[in-house]
Amino acid sequence: MKIKNIWAFTLIEILVWILIISFIMIWWFQALTAVWIWKVRLIQQTDMQKQSFYFTEKLFEMIKKWGTLDYEEFFNRKTVWNVSFTWGHFLSPTWFGNFWEWWSIWSTAYGANFYYCRSWNGVDIMWTGWCVETSNTWTLANDSSYIGTAQRYGQYSFQFIDYNSNADDDLWNENGINWIIWDDDDEYLWEGPIVFSGWTNITELFLISWDNKERLLFRWDVKNDPDYPWSACNFWDWSSPTWSGCLWTIEYLKLEGKDWWMDHDEWTSDTNNTQYDGVIDTWIIDTDFTWGANIIAASNTTNYWVSLFPDTINVSTFAVFAYPNKDRNLAWRDASQSTNITPYVRLKIGLLPSWKSRKQIKWNPRELKFSTTISLTDIFSN
Repeated sequence: MKIKNIWAFTLIEILVWILIISFIMIWWFQALTAVWIWKVRLIQQTDMQKQSFYFTEKLFEMIKKWGTLDYEEFFNRKTVWNVSFTWGHFLSPTWFGNFWEWWSIWSTAYGANFYYCRSWNGVDIMWTGWCVETSNTWTLANDSSYIGTAQRYGQYSFQFIDYNSNADDDLWNENGINWIIWDDDDEYLWEGPIVFSGWTNITELFLISWDNKERLLFRWDVKNDPDYPWSACNFWDWSSPTWSGCLWTIEYLKLEGKDWWMDHDEWTSDTNNTQYDGVIDTWIIDTDFTWGANIIAASNTTNYWVSLFPDTINVSTFAVFAYPNKDRNLAWRDASQSTNITPYVRLKIGLLPSWKSRKQIKWNPRELKFSTTISLTDIFSN
């Protein structure tokens, strides 16, 4: 009887030890798994930080070295305007300064004329709806409204000239040659319209080189994340974008200026001596983006924009604040401190790993946030 009690006690003891060892092994495997997961997450976070640093520095360097604000394109965008940001950026095309005849972006022929600003019967109302408004403009077709239409590159500079400053009864024909421009009443106002609202996110960034021959454009873009395991990207509100299923990036596009006259045709010899007169009047997609072909920067049927960030990074936030909001080289009469400053841009960027980076482990990564101010100068531009 005594022996049986001893064996009973030993069996219970063995079972207890087995249970203890099982708990220890389970805990050890859990701890090992946790360490492995932590290590993978740490590696991913470190890799994410390295990539984020590299590509944001690349973005900042591109902006710093390129030049200054492209006020002509900002004015073009402001005039065309479109509040639809269905994919994170403006949808209405500006044609980048290349537009078609009679100010219609749907025409099949290029136009050849700028419009000119004029005060109306001695009353200075040029800035009512800017100079683009009917009765404040003059072309071969006389009064026309160009609100909502694409602008020819260089049109912004004409906003600073009143070609009817001392209006009288000569119907703007001061020297009697049936032409409004280059008359005795022409006046350089050194004042003109702003090209974007101040202290607000302008969403896109347009830069131009010191010689005005190259342009660099940035925009925020979104598409479906192919590695997202559930529903596709369903994006409607650009001001509060959802991250699930969406892959955000910053895209850029380079343009090259050509002196091909306003028909934008390199091979047609123009009879009015405006081709190869030293004035940039045509913009093509940089040939690095088109595999060597000369493509007029107008149609958006083919997307030549290039993503700056790899598909392992999700650019969850991109905000652009640029200053000043009018060209200080043209707006000499504007003595305000907000205009007489060196152009600069403030950027706010938020980065997250894409689903390609995080699909193996379920975790909610922290957004990496960057904010910087970049002074723009022609000295370092390409």
